[in-house]
Amino acid sequence: MLKTIAAALAFAATISFAQAQSSPVFKLDQVKWQPAGLEGAEMAMLWGDDAKGTAVWAFRLQPGVAIPPHTHTNDYWGFAIQGRWAHIDGNGRTEVTAQDAYVRIRANELHGDRCVGPEVCINILQFQGPRDIHFPAAR
Repeated sequence: MLKTIAAALAFAATISFAQAQSSPVFKLDQVKWQPAGLEGAEMAMLWGDDAKGTAVWAFRLQPGVAIPPHTHTNDYWGFAIQGRWAHIDGNGRTEVTAQDAYVRIRANELHGDRCVGPEVCINILQFQGPRDIHFPAAR
């Protein structure tokens, strides 16, 4: 399953939402969400170039869906624009946020995520380099 998630994330890196259109406004119901390799998790590159590390991503999780502990090669900044998002640090400490906070995850920092619900969670993330995800080997 984890290899499937990584493969889906790599595939989705080539998808861009910022298409030519007549309006300068892009609505989230127009985003071309792509499966993120985990049931109930989707992602979309909103703008930028992932290979150059300038992409901004949207992640959408259904209520109750969790992303297992993982790391990224590069730092990222993120904030929830909808729903209640739980950040779980490497020690298992959980902090639930909504639209009242934002987060900085440092490179190689073990963490997990979960949508607390009851509504769908949408987070916007900006990586400080190309986006990737690594799941530690099970012990």
